[in-house]
Amino acid sequence: MIAHMRKSDFGIQTVQSHLLSVSALAKEYGKKTGFSAMAELSGFLHDMGKNTKAFSTYIEDAVKETGEPLERIDHSTAGAKYLYETYYVDVPKTESDKVSNIVVEVVGMVILSHHSGLQNFIQPDGSRSDFFRRVCREDLPYYEEVQKKFLSISGNKEKVGSLYYASLGEMEIFFSLLQQLLQKYPNTKGKTKNSPYIYLSLVMKYIFSCLIDADRTDSRRFDERDTSIMHQSNQDFFKDSYNHLINQLEKWATGTDASKPINKLRSEMSEQCDKLAEEPSSIFQLSIPTGGGKTLASLRYALKHAQLESKNQIIYVVPYTTIIEQNADAVREIIKNKEKVMEHHSNVIDDVTSDGEPDAYRQAAQKKLQLARDNWDHPIIFTTMVQFLDTFYGKGTRKARRLHNLTNSVVIFDEVQSVPVKHIPLFNSAVNFLHHFGKSSIILCTATQPTLTKTAYPLLMSKDAEMVRNLPDVVKAFERVSIENKVENEGWSAEKIGSFAVDVLKENKSLLIILNTKKAVLNVYQQLTKKTDCTVYHLSTSMCPQHRKDILANIKKQLKHANKKVICISTQLIEAGVDISFECVIRSLAGLDSIAQAAGRCNRNAEREKGIVYIIRTKDEVLSKLPEIALGQEVTEEDVLSRSELANDLLSPVAIQTYFDFYLNKASREIKMTNSKLNVELIELLDRCPKYIAAIPNDDPKTLMSSMYKTLESHFEVIEAPTTAILVPYGEGKELINNLNEDIQDYTKLNEYLKKAQQYSVNVYRHTLQDLASKGLITSLFNDSIYALKDGGYHEEYGLEVEGEGKLSHSIF
Repeated sequence: MIAHMRKSDFGIQTVQSHLLSVSALAKEYGKKTGFSAMAELSGFLHDMGKNTKAFSTYIEDAVKETGEPLERIDHSTAGAKYLYETYYVDVPKTESDKVSNIVVEVVGMVILSHHSGLQNFIQPDGSRSDFFRRVCREDLPYYEEVQKKFLSISGNKEKVGSLYYASLGEMEIFFSLLQQLLQKYPNTKGKTKNSPYIYLSLVMKYIFSCLIDADRTDSRRFDERDTSIMHQSNQDFFKDSYNHLINQLEKWATGTDASKPINKLRSEMSEQCDKLAEEPSSIFQLSIPTGGGKTLASLRYALKHAQLESKNQIIYVVPYTTIIEQNADAVREIIKNKEKVMEHHSNVIDDVTSDGEPDAYRQAAQKKLQLARDNWDHPIIFTTMVQFLDTFYGKGTRKARRLHNLTNSVVIFDEVQSVPVKHIPLFNSAVNFLHHFGKSSIILCTATQPTLTKTAYPLLMSKDAEMVRNLPDVVKAFERVSIENKVENEGWSAEKIGSFAVDVLKENKSLLIILNTKKAVLNVYQQLTKKTDCTVYHLSTSMCPQHRKDILANIKKQLKHANKKVICISTQLIEAGVDISFECVIRSLAGLDSIAQAAGRCNRNAEREKGIVYIIRTKDEVLSKLPEIALGQEVTEEDVLSRSELANDLLSPVAIQTYFDFYLNKASREIKMTNSKLNVELIELLDRCPKYIAAIPNDDPKTLMSSMYKTLESHFEVIEAPTTAILVPYGEGKELINNLNEDIQDYTKLNEYLKKAQQYSVNVYRHTLQDLASKGLITSLFNDSIYALKDGGYHEEYGLEVEGEGKLSHSIF
């Protein structure tokens, strides 16, 4: 029976061959957490439904184009149905019966969902569970033929049985670990909640990830005739990289600046991280003050710990795409290897348009896009918080295939305070799963640590998790700026900010202005280009990553010239992870964490005794759609600046802790935590949500699993308003647009283009996309799967230009 057929030579992969290959791959992925049998079982049964003559004919007709393609055949249900009919206990009476049913429900749901995304065990409208609707289907076409063919193959029945019983053992071990965890971190009634159902749901998503990646990888390898060796160890690479890092640190230790107090402090904290790398896996906080070298300190921990604890990968999760390039380039330079570090910025192609069955009867372009996408298989990865959360909770199947690579790894969250407030329960649950069940070591990096252990769904972290000893003393020693409060009730106009900036530059050579909205940044930029002859730069997310990278490189060059004055006006994107130092900073009022990050761009290397950070209120910032920034403003002004004992030491751990205590408390009341359409928190959809359990009819069968992943994913958005990536004609983006406008047969080349396209893309909201389309400023590429911007829609100074008046060197259309 045929599972896949190659378009190029009509080569055939049999169903049995595909099932054995996928189950072996899934088993390998599952080994990292002790769920190898469940992953292997899902792989062995996932395409059982292809064991029919009808499906073989279906594939052959579609690939050879011998006639009208037949109607699609449901081949995802059979494996789950067989598992259910063979091992499910209708009325579970013992704990063993319950464990058995949970295994069948978890593995069965993974199998029947592997082309659609995980389905619901409970329906929001009270209708029948997706699980029972599918596995109890009596009219499933060809099921008797499928079962007969599958069981006629020698050893298949026995293999399923052995994997099932091994899966029972894995689930019992999981429950034992879960019990230990709940005893160590007991629920505090009314304050915190640790639910076993959430972790069961995440185990299911993990096994789903193993299956999806195994299925897609085997399909691609068959299609490309790829027989290369997989699952190569990264231990030698981590060892070599660690040695390169230590050699570089030793060189710096003998340099002319090594004796500076700030560099001695950086060295001391780096050595503390090195020592802690010898400890067992844990969840750590790394509260190095801004400019303290946390990227290299965390890398030092990660490279050493990955060797000692045999971790598979090192993954940096950063808040914005803007800081990926700089951090990734810094790491590449240190470890002397460019190929082993992967940057994953954003999705150039919408997941919804091409998710689903990757067989030849789908459109060829969509199949190529799906199989070409990277699954995070590099030893060092830089990605964003959006991509991290989407991996656990995003819609579809593509993002989920990366999840298993987050386990048995070192995961470093840079600027962890940037987690959206309404998603803290989901973030905490994901991190808890990765460490306590996924065997990953976690570092929460930031100069301003939020109190994630005190939330309703808390981060399960030890009290002595701080990596920096004597933190208050370290923060004091790193003090390089003074902060002046110039906040006025009426707010400053763009003209007033421009005039003040000109005055500031009379006494300083460089000035950074950080405002909260792109419109405010553009207004001040336009004012300053009229008011001063010095070099003025604009930075915002209206520019593609490569454009921003080039601008930052130019600014750094200008800052080195003794006789040149420089002004940069930027949104908050410059605050996180950008290694740059200005003599003076003007910061529009925001959360204290943002002000602290802004201060980290001032006098960063103690070039002078003290730099100055001015806090102002900007008149033309509209924050109605930015509730977290608006709340941060309010808390900073009312609960921190108003207190004399804090206002004079705004960057102290006490001030930061006070800010977050008030902020998270107010956020829980003022920022809508519940989903507006469902009127429940999304985390409840992974738990036993009383609202929906109560809606199940009394005479309906009930599963032990209660997750509603399909409903969660359909309502989950890291960013409130969804965005679409548009490829822009800046620099090499022009050539990429030309390349992606052609029919590309080579998967490797396509994957290379898609990776590079992340550097030349801008994410826009739906209304902006519609504006650009109405003005004829966008075109589509690669069978309408990718959007590209025409020249008039992009400006060489400030990026996206909705009015079509952008200026670039020449047109490509």
